[in-house]
Amino acid sequence: MSERTAEPQTVLLRRGEVHSPADPFATAMVVEAGHVAWVGSEGAADAFADGVDEVVDLDGALVTPAFTDAHVHTTATGLALTGLDLSDAPSLEAALARVRDFAAARPDDRVLLGHGWDAAR
Repeated sequence: MSERTAEPQTVLLRRGEVHSPADPFATAMVVEAGHVAWVGSEGAADAFADGVDEVVDLDGALVTPAFTDAHVHTTATGLALTGLDLSDAPSLEAALARVRDFAAARPDDRVLLGHGWDAAR
């Protein structure tokens, strides 16, 4: 295995499944300096093959260009910070007592949210 001194500037990825709204049936992609420059079909990728620094055979792998999953459930996080945590309630009776106390402390709240109850305990 040889050691690279710098990352390739232009890379053609081909023979894969490229998830892109620009071309839902894309199988190839060109990346220039870390940015997606082109997405398209395997046949059209041939036009790029001689002008790139590296060609990567995806062998059918899925590529999701520029897909960032900021999957944080912000609503659930906010509710967890303000709702009633029942995760350490040792029994149903204890959980119900906590719910009663929580509700009594908030007489104007029409909806109370709790989380963390595990009925399998």
